[in-house]
Amino acid sequence: MSYKDKKDLVKLLSFMSTFDGGLYIRHKNASFILNMRKENLDYVLWVQSVISSITSSIIEDRPDYSTDGYERSEQVRLYSRTHPFLTTLHSRIYINKHKVIDPHMLKLLDAEALAIIFMTDGSASQKHGIRFHTKGFSYSDNMAISQSIFKKLGLRTNINRHNKYFELRLKSADIGKFVELVKPYICPSFRYKLERIAPHPTVGDEIVWPEWEHSEVIRNV
Repeated sequence: MSYKDKKDLVKLLSFMSTFDGGLYIRHKNASFILNMRKENLDYVLWVQSVISSITSSIIEDRPDYSTDGYERSEQVRLYSRTHPFLTTLHSRIYINKHKVIDPHMLKLLDAEALAIIFMTDGSASQKHGIRFHTKGFSYSDNMAISQSIFKKLGLRTNINRHNKYFELRLKSADIGKFVELVKPYICPSFRYKLERIAPHPTVGDEIVWPEWEHSEVIRNV
């Protein structure tokens, strides 16, 4: 799919770069790099389809994912060619070489953007509810995300301290609304997160997802 709407492209690549992805300056411009478990290749392919609107990219097996003595799931790496568009995003997302929350990006926050945050940095369980592991950001950045989620989508989150870091936790009363908002944008390999909090009917041992069959994300990947 070609993302011709610049506003939509800015939104998607901003959130994809801020949460789990990254932008790195090489020579004069920035390139996009994403490392992810191979089982989540559908998300990686979606990211690649977005990037293809401005430049080319490559997906390859990551050879260095388990060189420290620990056994981990296989990973893939997506990296793009450099492009001025990515350089502009880099200037907004990185301050003094440290990743921050871009205020302009938060103006574009919607259900699709929240789904990106949840897939890449979120978790769900019956005990802890839905959390966004935004520990890499300051308290003020977490506050900005929390306020934007409420302003744009009407979802309430608390900022919880985790040792010296902070993360967001969705109010339990808003979990049902959250699921309905983000589920059209959740890639198949990440559906397990929602299954933990909102199980769907099953046929035998397989979960039935009738309302997901024609989602935008599935068509795009």
